[in-house]
Amino acid sequence: MLNTGRLWPILLLMSTVSCAIDRQAVVSRYNIVRKALVDNNTTPLQVGNGNFAFNVDNTGLQTFLPFNTLSSWAWHNDSLPDNGEDVNDYHGVAMLTHGRNVSYDLPDPDLPGASQWLIGNPNRINLGRIGLKYKGATLSAEQISDPAQELDVWNGVITSTFNVDGKAVKVTTQGDFESDSVAFRIESELVASGVLAVELDFPYPPIHSTKYKYEVFIGVYDFPQNHTTAIVESKDAGGAHIQHQLQETSYFVNLRWPCGRPLALSRNEPADSVTATAHRYTLSKARNSSSDAIEFSANFAPENQSADLPAAIRRRNPLGWNRYWRRGGFVDVTSSPSPAADELQRRIIQSQYHVRVNSAASGQSPQESGLMTNGWYGKFHMEQVLWHNAHWCTWGREEHFDDISPELYETFLPSSVARAKAMGWEGARWPKMTDITTGRSSPGGINGLLLWQQPHAMYLAELRYQLSPTKEILESWDRVLTATADYMASYAWFNETSGRYDLGPPAYGVTENTPPGETLNLAYEIAYWRYGLDVAQKWKQRLGQPVPEKWTAVAAKLAPPPQVGGLYATYEGLDESWWEDPTLSRDPRSVIMLQGFLPDTPAVDPAVGLRTADKVAQLWTDDKIFGWGRPVLALNAARVGNPERAVGYITAYDYWVFDDAGFAQRGGDGGTPPPFLPGNAGFLYAVAYMAAGWQGSEGDTPGFPQDGNWIVKHEGLHKAL
Repeated sequence: MLNTGRLWPILLLMSTVSCAIDRQAVVSRYNIVRKALVDNNTTPLQVGNGNFAFNVDNTGLQTFLPFNTLSSWAWHNDSLPDNGEDVNDYHGVAMLTHGRNVSYDLPDPDLPGASQWLIGNPNRINLGRIGLKYKGATLSAEQISDPAQELDVWNGVITSTFNVDGKAVKVTTQGDFESDSVAFRIESELVASGVLAVELDFPYPPIHSTKYKYEVFIGVYDFPQNHTTAIVESKDAGGAHIQHQLQETSYFVNLRWPCGRPLALSRNEPADSVTATAHRYTLSKARNSSSDAIEFSANFAPENQSADLPAAIRRRNPLGWNRYWRRGGFVDVTSSPSPAADELQRRIIQSQYHVRVNSAASGQSPQESGLMTNGWYGKFHMEQVLWHNAHWCTWGREEHFDDISPELYETFLPSSVARAKAMGWEGARWPKMTDITTGRSSPGGINGLLLWQQPHAMYLAELRYQLSPTKEILESWDRVLTATADYMASYAWFNETSGRYDLGPPAYGVTENTPPGETLNLAYEIAYWRYGLDVAQKWKQRLGQPVPEKWTAVAAKLAPPPQVGGLYATYEGLDESWWEDPTLSRDPRSVIMLQGFLPDTPAVDPAVGLRTADKVAQLWTDDKIFGWGRPVLALNAARVGNPERAVGYITAYDYWVFDDAGFAQRGGDGGTPPPFLPGNAGFLYAVAYMAAGWQGSEGDTPGFPQDGNWIVKHEGLHKAL
């Protein structure tokens, strides 16, 4: 006779494990709602697709705050230095490197103008502002009352309602995954009466001195004669185009509206106007229209092309967002008794929205502030490529990973090979701060000497390969990994005294706080070098190709990560007092990155790593951690078997702030404008790591305490390395 009593616990367990998460219910619980007017210090809400984003104030447009419209493709070069310097005369700055002079990408004190031009150019431009106009002038914040705004993250729709002179206005804003477009619907009796309209305006990029290194509102309106705009006739009955020409940069705003609700586009001032509003346009209902709604789409593109009708975008964009949420990985902690669970879930959901809008680009990685503001002139940083993109794999959304890499590395391969050759090394030396159009490593005191971005290609390739261990993946990364390993083996210097291969000096490590002229064998970098060369060797073996002898020789004889007093030290030559040196100890993350961020490698002794992690936990307290420090600390804590500490790092909400829209703040003394996308992306990588585990981890949710406070449901995640 069947014993149902014994089967009941088993059936219950099976039901719990196999029961699908109601993703829509969880996601929709964390819509972003605002009931007060934003200001200069508030992050805007966004719609977009990873290559393009439109940032809005409470009106659902860019009305009383000139938030940006940014893309991955619109760049501009400032005028060349006017002090007589020629940027072609810049060849770096020589530093003595193991007996020979090597030119590094550092600012040249003899060519300050040329150096700054190369740092600030090309720069990412603001494609324009679209806002509301009331009674012939820009609608001001003072004229708006009762604002209510909600971003429906499941459908990717922003709905904004407010009153103007006691009359209700409703604006619906949607992006598009298939084009760099925004669809708008503005409803109000003020439209019908003709006093509410839309205005478009086009700024110009200033000369990018250090003053404009960071730009919250990108571009200025002070130089109307430096650029041109013009209406271009459309082939579509309900459409128009505005062309914006900025020297070598040209693009179009392609407008489209339904024929049943005709609109009229006009230029506010003559083309030769010299006022700050010289490039302002008005889009209003046509005179013969009695409609109480303005409905249109704005497509931004290098080409004059037909924009899709707003109805088409409104139909397909929610479907695209629904597909995004339904596929790939998901984590649900809403059943957890822990009081920290609700905020953790909010950050998980809203971070996934933000990375889709800001980071899912084609062939390039995002800048640290995404497609919201400009930090470092709009350029991105190759050392952050791993943070920005690794989570796509562990969250089961590898299609977005594949859109970026290895194409990004292939694009930079010719310039990186040339860079290594000019410096006297083989292979490809990847840039630091860069852009997709030039592949140039922008000069900088840290930029030219940073090392830890070099092995990222191995980490990313291995992460992708474990999801799809196919010949296609192996071949797609082979050229990149070969060139990377050739450089890494060539760069390592054989020390005849020690019989080991050394890295540096000069060098900067991951924390960018060591004296570069003395920095030898950085702990994290030397271990990462070993890991990267080991992956490159395995890659060749998987392809059935011979492994270059130099790779094997260097990997086997690399200097070990330095230790002092039984703990890892930041670099070789330090004594135990380095823990009391505020210059170094204010950011000791490099010595705990040896475990967690870095997969298992023979270079790292787990026992020493555990003792070092305990030391860092005592020293690097909540009030001192900044940037992406918390994700890397959580990875380490989970890896060394301390899930309580891991959860503590990512739930210290009083110290690690995500604003009301779910954007991570950098913290520390960094001057970059918000948001800090490596924080959101690193957080997602840490959550997946803690929930699904890593290669070699045992059991479910190894990064969460098994004390009853956390009930972590997850599906579709993949283990990390």
